[in-house]
Amino acid sequence: MKPETSTPLLLYSKIADDPRVNVWHISLYTFILSLWQKSGYKKQLKVSRKQLMKGAHFSSITTYHKCISKLKELEYIIYLPTYDAYQGSIIELIL
Repeated sequence: MKPETSTPLLLYSKIADDPRVNVWHISLYTFILSLWQKSGYKKQLKVSRKQLMKGAHFSSITTYHKCISKLKELEYIIYLPTYDAYQGSIIELIL
């Protein structure tokens, strides 16, 4: 991943123009972009469901699962769940 060619703003523009997504997908994706930027643009991010739900302002686990699955299906992210809150799941942005 090269942040100079794939800035968070360019990635945000890509999803914002996609008619297949709604505001919930954009909220989650925007938070993932902010985590990616804070990490120094590391290839993979370790995250927890609780962290993502809080950052995206989700109160429903169902909404979270639908959104994370849709982002994976639409190939915005690679999502590798661990089902272990202490270990954290892996998310990689597809550029």
